[in-house]
Amino acid sequence: MQQRSKPQKRALRAVIFLLIVVLLYSAAANVLSVNNTWDMRHIRGFYLEPQDSLDVVMLGASELYTGFSSPLAWQQYGFTSYPLAVSAAQGTMYPSMLREAAKRQDPGVYVVEVNGFLYTAEERDEFSHAALRKWIDTIPLSANKLDTIRTCIPAEKRSTYYFPLLKYHTFWKCAGDIRRSLSLQQQARSVGYSYTKPFLSISMFLTETDEIPVRQQSLDNFNEQSLRTFCETAKKLGIQNVLFARFPHRTVIENYDAVFAELEAVVHEYGYDFANFDTQMDAIGLDPLNDFANAEHLNIFGAEKFTPYLADYLAAHYDLNTAHSDKVTAEWARCAEFVVHMLPICKQKTPGDGGNYNEFSPEFSAYR
Repeated sequence: MQQRSKPQKRALRAVIFLLIVVLLYSAAANVLSVNNTWDMRHIRGFYLEPQDSLDVVMLGASELYTGFSSPLAWQQYGFTSYPLAVSAAQGTMYPSMLREAAKRQDPGVYVVEVNGFLYTAEERDEFSHAALRKWIDTIPLSANKLDTIRTCIPAEKRSTYYFPLLKYHTFWKCAGDIRRSLSLQQQARSVGYSYTKPFLSISMFLTETDEIPVRQQSLDNFNEQSLRTFCETAKKLGIQNVLFARFPHRTVIENYDAVFAELEAVVHEYGYDFANFDTQMDAIGLDPLNDFANAEHLNIFGAEKFTPYLADYLAAHYDLNTAHSDKVTAEWARCAEFVVHMLPICKQKTPGDGGNYNEFSPEFSAYR
């Protein structure tokens, strides 16, 4: 056998050393990059779902996991679903979310909540960095992650996204947050999936004295380009079924009809579907006060009404009759059982102090 030369041995040792450094750095970044434990577990829970096991994938922001319960939809309509969502997510993030989802799943339909395409310029400046941070810092290193950084982050700010420890290197001082994050990850991995997928309940409802915000949201040039970029991404990926949906909100939007007519026209231009559930509150049976936690989110009572309504709509319009393995079926039956126990407790807690009740809340530990 031919012996390696000294330069070859040194080169091999250098490569091995660099690989070890990369692995150690990735492990440290995964532990220390704790920016929002809620959204981190929502994203990581998606990767726990078996490949090609989801009939519906939802993309968007917090409206998805407060207004729709995937386990309840499974129990009542027999299809699997998961909201791949980040609070305050904006339309510029949606192509990245779609590419990440399409790597693991081939659903019958993608549901895209359209509020991400309606942020004002001021709201984009205020919220975009935090939402991007939660998404980019949590997804695994891949070509999609690198492309997301290049397309969504200005050049002068990219370094901390490529090397997150530049931002989180002092987080060793926040030992409690790190322990909490690791504990949640371990609990989810030990079960093998998220019990709630990842539904949570906000323990509030609106009152007559609450002020309903009036927003100047529109499909301005920036938002329209974000919407078109998403549609073009979906076309390139060969995705045929996308439902762009407006979940129920109480927010008042100036020039409401014109804004949504323009958005719908762009969606239809690409051959995709649009449904505005904002305008169907009476049909859904939503109480404008008691069923909303705030102007942007449904509470537990609203979610219990909207889930079957949306599930029925999806079942009627798309082919979701996918056969699932015994393992997947058992998983979803267990999740439905958990949520059935969770619902009455959430109702007892509402109205409350506005706390978020999720699968890891101590109130539900007996059912895990």
